[in-house]
Amino acid sequence: MHGIETLKNRILKKEKIVGASVRTWATRDDIEAAMSIVDYDFLAVDAQHSPFSEHDLVNVCDIANNLGIPIQLRIKHAQLTFLIGNLLDLGPSMIEIPQVEELTTVRDAVNNFYYPQKGRRSWGPARSPQTHEYPDRITYAEWWNSHGILWMQIESLSAIMQARQMAELGADVLSWGPNDLTFNREAHPDHPLKTDDDCIKQVITSLQGTETTLCLRTYGEEQMAKYSEFGATMFLDESNLFKEIK
Repeated sequence: MHGIETLKNRILKKEKIVGASVRTWATRDDIEAAMSIVDYDFLAVDAQHSPFSEHDLVNVCDIANNLGIPIQLRIKHAQLTFLIGNLLDLGPSMIEIPQVEELTTVRDAVNNFYYPQKGRRSWGPARSPQTHEYPDRITYAEWWNSHGILWMQIESLSAIMQARQMAELGADVLSWGPNDLTFNREAHPDHPLKTDDDCIKQVITSLQGTETTLCLRTYGEEQMAKYSEFGATMFLDESNLFKEIK
C-alpha cells in the first residue's frame, strides 16, 4: 500500500489509482478484508447516502491511518463546506463534496480545506493523518497543504461544462455521479452530450493540461478497462463493497 505521503503526487502524475468503498463503521477486520481483495490506494466512506456518526468516522480513520491507508469522506451536502475543517480533524485525508454546481462551492471548499496561508482551516488536527510525524503547527500546515486531496463530485451537465474552471480553482479530483447526472440529462434532452460516455470524454478533454484528475466509480474490471481507454486514471471500485464487507 502506498499511503498519504505519496498519493497526491501520484494523482498529479496521472498514475493509475484505485480505491474502494467501506462502511463508515468498518472494523479492522473489514478493512483488512477489503485490502486482501486488492492492494487499494485508498478507502472511501460515505455520509451522503449512508448513516453517519462522527465517532464511527474517528474509529475507521484511526484504523486506516494506523495501517497507512488514506481515507476519503464524502460529506452530506454541498452547502456544508464550512464543516470541512472540523471533519478533517477527525482523520480523513480526502474530502468529497457532492452535487457541486457553483464555482463558489469550490472556492469555499478550498478555503476550508487548507490551512493559512493557502486557506482558512482552523488549527486543531489532533486526529489528522501524520500529526505524529509533523507535530509543529507550521510544519504540519505546510505538509497538509501539500498532501491533502480535495474532491468535487460533478453530477450535472452544468458542472461538466465547468470542469476546467473547478480544476483551476483548486479541485484535485473531480468525481463522477452517474445517476444524478442521468436525471439531469433527461431534463435537457437537446444537450449535445447525450450519454454518460459523452460526458466522461468531455471532462477528460477539459482537464488536459491541468493537475486535476477525474475519478470514476466502477463496478468491475471490465468497466475500469473501458474507462482507462478513454484516458481515465483514477477509480473508486465498488464491485466488492457489500458482498465482502458487512
